[in-house]
Amino acid sequence: MPQIVVLGAGLAGLAAGQRARQLGCQVDLYEKNNCVGGHAHSHELNGFVFDEGPHISFTKNSEIKDLFAKAVNDKFIEQDASVTNYWQGYWVRHPAQCNLYGLPIDIVERCIVDFVKAQYETENSIKTYADWCYQGLGKTFSEEFTFRYTRKYWTTEARNMSTDWVGQRMYPPKLEEVVRGALAFHDEKYHYLTRFRYPLNGGFGAYVNAVANGQSVNLNCELVSIDLLRRELEFANGKKADFEVLISSLPLPELICRIKDVPAQVATAAQNLICTSLVVVNVGIERDEEFPDAHWMYVYDEDVIFSRVNFPHRLSPNNVPSGCGSIQLEVYHSKYSPLSCNDVLNRTIEDMNKIGLLSKSDRILVAQEQRIPYANVLFDLNRAANLAIVQNYLTEQGIICCGRYGEWAYYWTDDSILSGWQAAKKATQVRL
Repeated sequence: MPQIVVLGAGLAGLAAGQRARQLGCQVDLYEKNNCVGGHAHSHELNGFVFDEGPHISFTKNSEIKDLFAKAVNDKFIEQDASVTNYWQGYWVRHPAQCNLYGLPIDIVERCIVDFVKAQYETENSIKTYADWCYQGLGKTFSEEFTFRYTRKYWTTEARNMSTDWVGQRMYPPKLEEVVRGALAFHDEKYHYLTRFRYPLNGGFGAYVNAVANGQSVNLNCELVSIDLLRRELEFANGKKADFEVLISSLPLPELICRIKDVPAQVATAAQNLICTSLVVVNVGIERDEEFPDAHWMYVYDEDVIFSRVNFPHRLSPNNVPSGCGSIQLEVYHSKYSPLSCNDVLNRTIEDMNKIGLLSKSDRILVAQEQRIPYANVLFDLNRAANLAIVQNYLTEQGIICCGRYGEWAYYWTDDSILSGWQAAKKATQVRL
C-alpha cells in the first residue's frame, strides 16, 4: 500500500484519511488551522453555539446516517424542516413559486399569466440559468424573485450562470401547484428537504467525530509549496514532508498556486475558478419567542444586505442559554459583487430591525462578524472549461482531489464525505 498524504482536515479530507487507514495505508494528514472540521466546525460564544453557516444533515445514505448518529451517541434531534421567505414586507412560505397567496394581486396575476405563457411557448434551448428560470418559472416570478436572490446569494446575474448545479435544488412547479398556491394557503411541501437531523449538543461540529475518529492530524500546517519532482511538501512553519500519493481537499486555486512550475494555462484557469466569499453575522438575544416560524429563511429584497437567515436555537435548544434566541445571517460577495459596506455587522443589525427580526427593545447579548473566504463554488459560464484544464493537469500529475473545493462542485455534507472515501479508494489503487 502507498504512503498517503492528505491536505486539509475538513469532512472530505478526514473521510479520505479515515477510509485510507481502514484499507491498510499509512496516512499523514495536514491542516492549516488549529482544529479539524473545516466548514463543519462549530464554536461557542458566551453560551451561544454557532456553526460556520447553516448546517443540517438530511442525507439518505444509511452508512453516513449511522456514522453521524454514533458520533453523537444517538443524541440528535430529528424534525420537519420549516422554511420561509421575505419579499417587500411579505412573509411567503417556501418555495415561493407555489405559495403566492397573500401577495399583491397584480404580482400574483402577472406571475400566473407569465408562468402559463412559458409553459406553452415553443421550447428554446436552455444555455444559462436565466433561460432555465424563464422557461420553468415565467418572466415575472424570475425577475421579481429568483433574479433578485441570485444577485444576492450568487453575487452575479442569472444569465452569467450555467445550470450544472440546479438539479433538485430548484423546484420547477406544475401549473396546478402554482394556481393552488395562489388561491389559498395550503400544507403541501415541495422543497427537496423535508426532514433533517441535528446534534443535541455541540452544534453541527459534533458530527465531525464521525470521520475524525481519533485520527492524528498535523495542525497549524499551512502549505507553502509542492515539489512534484522531489515528491516533497513544505509548510509555513518550516516543516517538510515527503509523499508517495497526494490527496488534496484544498481549494483548487490554492492548490495550483503552490505547485512549482505549473504551466501558465493551468495557472490562469485556476485563477478564473470563481468562488463567493461570505460574512456570517452571529447574533444572540435575550428573547426566546416571537421569531419567524422557520428554521431558515430567504430574503429577496436587494436593499437588505443579507440573503439568508437561520435560527440556531430552533435546531437545538442547547445552542443558546436558557430564555435566549439566536440568529445567523449571511452576506455574500465576490469579484462580481464586492461588499457594499465595510461595517457589515452594524449594517446587518440595522437591516434586521428594518424587516422585524430585531426590535429596539431587544437586548443583544452577543454580536459577531465572521469572514469566510471560500463559500459557494460559482457556476459561471466559464467554470466547466477552466475546471477541465485544472483537473486534467492534476490527474496527469497523480494528485487526487476531493471535497467541495477540491472537486470545485456544489457538495453537501454527505457528498463531501463520499468524495473523500472515493479519493482514498483511488489512492490505494496507485501503483508506484
